[in-house]
Amino acid sequence: MTDIIRLGQGHLGAVIDLHHKVLSLLPAGLAAQETDRFFADHISDCGQIYGAFNGENLIAYSILGLPRAGDPNFGTDHQLPSDQLADVAHIDGVAVAPAWRGQGWHRKMIDHRLATAQVHGRKIMLSTVAPGNLPSLRSLMSCGFTICGSIEKFGGIRYLMRQDVSAGTNSPPVLAAQETLATIDWVNIDDLARQRAFFARGAIGVSWNIENDQVQIGFIAS
Repeated sequence: MTDIIRLGQGHLGAVIDLHHKVLSLLPAGLAAQETDRFFADHISDCGQIYGAFNGENLIAYSILGLPRAGDPNFGTDHQLPSDQLADVAHIDGVAVAPAWRGQGWHRKMIDHRLATAQVHGRKIMLSTVAPGNLPSLRSLMSCGFTICGSIEKFGGIRYLMRQDVSAGTNSPPVLAAQETLATIDWVNIDDLARQRAFFARGAIGVSWNIENDQVQIGFIAS
């Protein structure tokens, strides 16, 4: 089985190449177009980058952001108080080579970064995803993330994803509410105006569903 390993400066070129290869296959605005400097900074200074290989070929990478004081912090999008920003980890960009999709690599990379972030003392896991990027959204939600809002970011609308962890577990307490389907309000994923109304009332997205070929997000009161 291919292992997930931490990447170093010698892997930077392969990461950047895979990033641009995957971007070229996606509709514009569905994923952030990162700079070479972004990858260089996260491979050593303000985070870590992890990868998996088939032989010498990089088949997947993922970025864990560990923002320092003064670094950009997703917590500001969530309006976290300043004394909580040091608890934040970014479950940031991920890319999987086309030939290796459908094998669970996205989820494996999420779980790996969640565990690593906790080793570094981070308790508030934050991520972003475009509503139209359903594979990434499903992977994040299957790993325990909820949707806490939406924002204009990275060239388009992004969901603000959050998971709080404690005691070495990544099972958020909100998942218990999913078992009571009667409490869930379903909203079409392209009905952003109605979703914003739910967010304004403090509701969070905890699940997804397909009804009559329409993807829906399930909201509950937080």
